[in-house]
Amino acid sequence: MKWTLLVILLGFAVSNSVGQKYFGEELFDYPVNIPVDEVNKTFVAPPAEFSRLKSASTNQTNIEVAYINFPEEAKQAFEYAVSIWESLLTTNVPIHVQAEWKPLEGNTIAMSRPSIFYHNFDGAQLQNVYYPVALAEKLSGRDINPGQPDIICSFSSNYSWYFGTNGNTPVAKYDFVTSVLHELTHGLGFSGFLKDSEGTGFFNNNRNIPSIYDYYVFNQLNQQISDKSLFESPSAELHEELTSDQLKLYSAEIEPEEQKAIGWLYAPPVWDEGSSLYHLKKTDESDENSLMNAFFYKGAAFHSPGEATLNLLSEIGWAAPSFYFEKLKDLEEPCAAIPVEFQITGTSEAESFDVTAVFSTDYFSSADTVFLKYNTATGKFSGEMPVDFYSGNIQYYFTIEDDTKKNSYTHPGNAPGKKFTMRVGPDYFAPEINHNPVKIISENTSTVNFSALATDNMGIGTVKVEYKLNGILQDPLYLSDNDNDIYKGLLNLEKNTINELEYRIVAKDISSNKNTKTVPNSGFYSVQLFNPFEPVESYVNNFEKNSNDFTLADFNISKAPGFPSGILHTHNPYPVSELKTENNNLIAQLNYPVILQPGGQMRFDEVVLVEPGEKNQNSADQALWDFVIVEASNNNGLTWHPLTEEYNSGKNTNWFSAFTSNLKSTKSEAAAQENMLVARTINLTENTDFKAGDTLIFRFRLASDYSVNGWGWAIDNLSIQEFNTSPDDIFAESTAGVYPNPFKNSFFVDCPDTQENTPVEIVVTDLYGKTIYRETGIDPGFSPKTKIDLSGKSAGIYLVSIDDGRGNVNTNKIVKN
Repeated sequence: MKWTLLVILLGFAVSNSVGQKYFGEELFDYPVNIPVDEVNKTFVAPPAEFSRLKSASTNQTNIEVAYINFPEEAKQAFEYAVSIWESLLTTNVPIHVQAEWKPLEGNTIAMSRPSIFYHNFDGAQLQNVYYPVALAEKLSGRDINPGQPDIICSFSSNYSWYFGTNGNTPVAKYDFVTSVLHELTHGLGFSGFLKDSEGTGFFNNNRNIPSIYDYYVFNQLNQQISDKSLFESPSAELHEELTSDQLKLYSAEIEPEEQKAIGWLYAPPVWDEGSSLYHLKKTDESDENSLMNAFFYKGAAFHSPGEATLNLLSEIGWAAPSFYFEKLKDLEEPCAAIPVEFQITGTSEAESFDVTAVFSTDYFSSADTVFLKYNTATGKFSGEMPVDFYSGNIQYYFTIEDDTKKNSYTHPGNAPGKKFTMRVGPDYFAPEINHNPVKIISENTSTVNFSALATDNMGIGTVKVEYKLNGILQDPLYLSDNDNDIYKGLLNLEKNTINELEYRIVAKDISSNKNTKTVPNSGFYSVQLFNPFEPVESYVNNFEKNSNDFTLADFNISKAPGFPSGILHTHNPYPVSELKTENNNLIAQLNYPVILQPGGQMRFDEVVLVEPGEKNQNSADQALWDFVIVEASNNNGLTWHPLTEEYNSGKNTNWFSAFTSNLKSTKSEAAAQENMLVARTINLTENTDFKAGDTLIFRFRLASDYSVNGWGWAIDNLSIQEFNTSPDDIFAESTAGVYPNPFKNSFFVDCPDTQENTPVEIVVTDLYGKTIYRETGIDPGFSPKTKIDLSGKSAGIYLVSIDDGRGNVNTNKIVKN
């Protein structure tokens, strides 16, 4: 397994009432599985727990897999491997896996990684230690990264696989169930940040701290490798340890004389990138612990993780119970006792635990303890903290101990250093509101969706939208709490009657003071009503001028540093979403509808410095965080359909390298340059929902999430169904004269050969297809020369069409200086 780690520091607010910031390290590249062209005809059967589970009614754990391009027989083997792990783990939070079937580079047969690591969350028993997200969710009892995978893995389509589940793997094939079990194990926690390069060992992340796996790595002297008082990071001393061939997984919580190694690690004298440290040392080829060895043999089928792997996962937290607790709200009125409820999940023996609430009014200079009783009806522990009508701040935490008295925990972890706090007394704190403003709606829309995250230390009373239609204040729209403090509502509008829409969101808490928060802080948000221009057959723009051709939301048409001429670009850097459950949409919407022609194309140059999910993503990839997309609508913007896949800086090697190599905390400082522009062509009628004759509105959209951001998206030299015929080829047989060409303010149209004195029509259009001059009923016999004055028009290229009234139309390009 090769490791190439590129990390992003992430932070987000948890959606429950705790409102704590969690921070994570995001890995873009993977551990990769390198096969050996040797045979080891061995079969280790699934563990006994799996056999017992097959007759049970439900699994202890739910692992959900999103497949990308997977063959059906591979899916069946994958699900079999998943069911083995489901029988061995206990968590009440589903584990989301993304699995992709594709050719992999070199001799890589498979690769996998946790999508992200988190530290210092409420369920973490160790502080300043990274936990893989699936384990962090198990310990915290909640989905920390909703909508995203927890484990990302890929399997090569270039190798000969055995998809059977009976362990009878042919000697010429690799056992797919074994590979899946191996890769899932890395995603569950057999992974970390220790790395060695050029004689220096270090933790390869922004915070220079270990993963929970790294925390349990010791040397032969029982010295903890992550103890920086012994081995600094980075240092040559740490390098010596990482290449010592004497490293083991070892419990840090048990006295040395009472313990033995969980397993010895593969740590060769020369650091083996991708294999060192995060695999077990090879012993007997048929040993039951061989699943996590560094080498993958043909014919070998290991359908059990083995005792060493299970013990390590148990040690890092997979055997621990999960705790669920909603932080107590503040109170205004003092009371004799404060009721508390606490829930233990992830175990069928919750009632055998002892749970206490420890509370203090002087930051634990002194403390009181109350034992909580288990309620079989609710499945929760409950009790009351006797505070004797105290007013002020109260600090508290929980202790949990199992019936063996050998395993004890606190919640939050590391208490009382980390603790919960509540306040009793008058409330003067206003609610907090997070909201992504509604920016553009179609003029003929009938509904507008509003959503906002509203939280308060005591509780939310109401959340409403106060709005004006055509400058007149209306009755407010009250939003309802759908889930996790997300308030939503639907505003109904009468079509084609709205010229102006303004709104603000107001949240009021339940305190006697009725504390109120309004966003924006003053005034109202103004929603742009999209009113399309007359349709055209083509559109071209090099963005040299900031025209009114687009309706813009967080986009500009201007010069930007690194670009000598004007471009269409997002705000730099682009803003992130205020909500982790929805994207913030930045939009540039073309005001000109375009009549689609057969084989019509859109062309433009672009730079995309937008947060990648992983390098070289495709549209089916579920790990897409921020993205850009080109969309079209055939109903004036009421609904939108994709013209491209969703993509980001992973689309281009240079973009990806620039974004990731300039990453500082939660922002990439890479700046786009003109030499980074890449041409893109979109066929508007192939593999789209549209056909020739449709009239389309186009928009460019960047969707950002709540975390990492960067420079954004730049677009230049936009061409939609451009008129490409040269002036020399247009109606070469024409006898009409258009002169002078180029011209400054005016030019002449001369039609000397027009016969029968039929009325002539002259039409001048710009290259967008917009008519800027029209004159009809011209009598060529009386006035064969017509002067056209365009002194008030911009310099550029124009098309002059002369209709002789007998079905002949002559067209010329002409240039205005």
